[in-house]
Amino acid sequence: PVMGGAPWEHVSRDFCQVTTLITLLRGCLLPHEDEKAAKSPLSDAHYEKMFLYCVTWSLGGMLQASDRPKLSKKMQELSGAAAPTMDASETFFEYFVDDASKEWAHWESRVPEWSYPHEEEKPKFAQLIIPTLDSVRLEALLGAVTSVDEAALFVGGPGTAKTTAIKQFMSNFDGDEIGSKSITFSSLTTPMTFQLALEASVEKRQGKTYGPPGGKKMIVFVDDVSMPAMNEWGDQVTNEIVRQLLEQGGMYSLEKPIGDM
Repeated sequence: PVMGGAPWEHVSRDFCQVTTLITLLRGCLLPHEDEKAAKSPLSDAHYEKMFLYCVTWSLGGMLQASDRPKLSKKMQELSGAAAPTMDASETFFEYFVDDASKEWAHWESRVPEWSYPHEEEKPKFAQLIIPTLDSVRLEALLGAVTSVDEAALFVGGPGTAKTTAIKQFMSNFDGDEIGSKSITFSSLTTPMTFQLALEASVEKRQGKTYGPPGGKKMIVFVDDVSMPAMNEWGDQVTNEIVRQLLEQGGMYSLEKPIGDM
């Protein structure tokens, strides 16, 4: 049957949720694609648990904290014995599938211990990062998404540690293999500003292919992506070039020959 309402209300949202589900599944299955995993294939139960984990975050990642228990309750009803054993106050969002045991595990088991840097006479308190359950599971989700060369969008109010979590995640990469570029948007940022900032961090490899120096990969972090000014038609032109980079994998040349991608 045809769904009611304007297409934008459901088609775009549903498309994004399914795309996110497939991306997370690819990221979770990637470690099991090597030769060793081929000799000992995953069981149906393991596949089902990984699918439930990905469904949790693809459908519920944008939910408010008060709405997450509602989704978790429905998922428990549908999944039956495949759901994790949890307390009444817990939800699917507090659990992940441990690759070693192939069972559900609580995210608290992944939170590393933190100790105050007593060896520093005057520690820089603004730079001290204390890992939490939220930061650990968000970094894990980012790892799954970036492992299959896809992009992620963090949303939330001011002061919710979005920038801190992403920069902490980026700091874990080997600098000899993966570089990083941080760009902070403002109301004055233009498409040319964004393009020139990226072009300054890459070099020509062959033909129309550009990449970071030394054959590395590069992760680009765009902070405050909602800040660029809107034009009179309500468009954020600066974000159009970001969309183009994500969808088409490149940008048009600003030099001769103009128009080459």
